Amino acid sequence: GLIGDEGFALQTYLMRPFPRAAIANDARKKKFNIQLSRAQRVVENAFRILAQKWRVFFRPIETDAETAEHVVKAACCLHNYILRNNTQVAATETGELVEPVRVFSDTSSTNLRSNNAAFEVREHFVAYFNR
Repeated sequence: GLIGDEGFALQTYLMRPFPRAAIANDARKKKFNIQLSRAQRVVENAFRILAQKWRVFFRPIETDAETAEHVVKAACCLHNYILRNNTQVAATETGELVEPVRVFSDTSSTNLRSNNAAFEVREHFVAYFNR
């Protein structure tokens, strides 16, 4: 699944946090938002690590979604191979740290209504995180 923010409509495959008003008096929903935020940070940190090694991630990948998925998976495999074998990649050993470009930072609200199945999936996660 995917993690999105308020700019995306809730989908069965895309979770987004509850609005602030919804969590004000509901500790269960607040806990869900905290867990979702943690998951988002883990993904962003992993992506930042990949971007430091392969500069293709410093800008939007101009290809179809399937090829972009293959590029990300290949970079993960290469990263793990390098870690396991202690292999040095000369091009990335410059020592300079640069923040990757936020590819989706200019997204605007979709104004699409989420379907009931998406709300049910999110409620399932709320129950899971609060057991």
